Amino acid sequence: MTVPDPLKPYRLYLAMFLVNLAVLIGVIYLLRREVPARLTITEPPTRPAPNVSQKPLAPITISIAGAVRQSGTLSLAGGARLADALQQAGVKPEADVSKLDLTLALQDGDKIFVPSAAAIAPTLAPTQIPAASLTRAETPAPAKPAQELVNLNTATLEQLMSLPHIGETLAQRILDYRAAHNGFKTVDELKQVKGIGDAFFDDIADKVTVE
Repeated sequence: MTVPDPLKPYRLYLAMFLVNLAVLIGVIYLLRREVPARLTITEPPTRPAPNVSQKPLAPITISIAGAVRQSGTLSLAGGARLADALQQAGVKPEADVSKLDLTLALQDGDKIFVPSAAAIAPTLAPTQIPAASLTRAETPAPAKPAQELVNLNTATLEQLMSLPHIGETLAQRILDYRAAHNGFKTVDELKQVKGIGDAFFDDIADKVTVE
């Protein structure tokens, strides 16, 4: 004997209820999920590069003499150094630049003298000396008047410019050094002035004094 199932008429409704419940739970789950925030990257505004305009230096004019191929006046760009002047003038093979400061910054009106290496002349026997030279040697030349020495502590700008290879710019540097150091104590102190190297000093050392 078959026992009737009292829930059989409701099984379809129960199945539909369970399906709807599952769908509802799924919808609620999807709605409660947090949507990840969208990452927005904002580039900073581009700043224009500053317009840095460097004023060009005015050209300078200097004079150069000594053991160079092109002596006289040279025009150089502003900020030029001693090496630039020597390159433009061209140095002779006998030039001695070992004591020159090639990095020295030049100024308008500077005077440059490039010394030459001292050449030792060969000694001639008396029979090899020409007669004219013997005659001149036997007749003593009149003595030249001694040149008055320039006192570094009292000399004016014009007196300093009378010395070999010293122009107005270098003479003013000597006066400025004298004022800043309460005068010169020795002649050798002249080498402390910018632009006066050992070779330069040797040319004027016997023409100046300190009193």
